Amino acid sequence: MNGIYWDCDGTLMDTEKAFAYAWQEILKSKSLDLPIEHFDQYVGVDDKIVHKKYSEKVNLPSFEETMDLLSKIIIRNMSEKIMFDDALECLEYFYHYDWKQACVSASPQLHLENKLKDTEIFQYFHDVIGGDSVKRNKPYPDIYLESINKLKTNKNIIIEDSPFGIEAGVASGEFVIAIDRGVFTTEQLSKANLIVKKITPQIILDVSETL
Repeated sequence: MNGIYWDCDGTLMDTEKAFAYAWQEILKSKSLDLPIEHFDQYVGVDDKIVHKKYSEKVNLPSFEETMDLLSKIIIRNMSEKIMFDDALECLEYFYHYDWKQACVSASPQLHLENKLKDTEIFQYFHDVIGGDSVKRNKPYPDIYLESINKLKTNKNIIIEDSPFGIEAGVASGEFVIAIDRGVFTTEQLSKANLIVKKITPQIILDVSETL
C-alpha cells in the first residue's frame, strides 16, 4: 500500500509568513519589535518551543491562549486562497487514485484540524496528526513513524518544505521530497532525497516506482 505523508505549513498551505506576521504583531504588543526575517529560524519548529522562547523575553499568555490568538490574527490577515495549487492537485489526484494520505504537522492537533477544515481539504486524509500527539515533535521522526504505523503503508513518500521536517522524515527511514518554496536555501534542504520547485502527481508516481 502506497502512502503520502504531507507536512502542512509551507508545504500544503502558504502560511509560513502569516505565522511570522502574527508572532510579530503579538510580540510588538508586548514592546518586542522584531524584523519579519527574524522568524524564519522558527519555520517548522514545534510551537511549544517557540512559545517558550518568547515567554522568556516577554509576558505571554498560556500556550493554548497564544495559539488561539495567533490563529485569529492569521485568519484576519490571510487571503482567502492559501492552498498551494500544486499540492492541491496532488491531494485530489491521489485521493481518487486510492493511495493513503496523511497530514503530519508540528502544529498542535486541534489547530491543525481546524486549518484543514477551513481550507476544505480535511477529507483527503486518512490520518491527521499534530505535534502535541507525540512525546517528541519534529525534528524527531516519531510523528511520521506513528502515522505510518497507523496507516500500515509500506511504500512511503514524505513531502516537506523545512529543514526540521526534512530531518524528521529522513530519520524515519522513508523517502523525503523537499519542495523549495523560496524560504530556505538548497543547502538547507539538501538532506532530502529529492528537491523540487513544484510537486506534481507524476513526480510522486515516478518516485513510488523506485521504492
